[in-house]
Amino acid sequence: MQIPGEKRSQEPDECGNRAGIFAEAVRDGQMDLAWSMLSKETRGMRVGVWATRNNIDMQDAYRAAYNPDHPQRASMLEDFRTTVLRLWPLEDLTGLSVAPTNYLDDGHAFAFLPFGNTGPDAIGASRVAERRLMPGLILPMLLEDGQWQIDLPGWRFLEVENKE
Repeated sequence: MQIPGEKRSQEPDECGNRAGIFAEAVRDGQMDLAWSMLSKETRGMRVGVWATRNNIDMQDAYRAAYNPDHPQRASMLEDFRTTVLRLWPLEDLTGLSVAPTNYLDDGHAFAFLPFGNTGPDAIGASRVAERRLMPGLILPMLLEDGQWQIDLPGWRFLEVENKE
């Protein structure tokens, strides 16, 4: 798959590094960190999906999303992690590298995290040294309040059940 946008550098940057931190946080179960790295729209969408699926009042769901001490927060974050791991098997989140970011504009980008790039073509087993076709994660990123955030609003469509 061709990632849209253009590379502004041949080196990984802050945008790609944040995407890598997000993937590592999900892998390691650090869901408070992963949650904090989501765009506002993505967080809002996930809160709505979780509340609807579990028949939770939206006010309670909102409180769980923004209050680390809320009694339902752990359930909400576990639901988020389960959703992510349906897309990204846990074993794929080990040995990720960071490739140069593709920018659509100054506020939208795609970070690419290649899988298992630990061979001689990797720099320090964490950065991609040359352009080649490889499997990996593509994360849409949004510059929000001066920081690159993970922007996954398309995940709302994953919650539609199969009606066969």
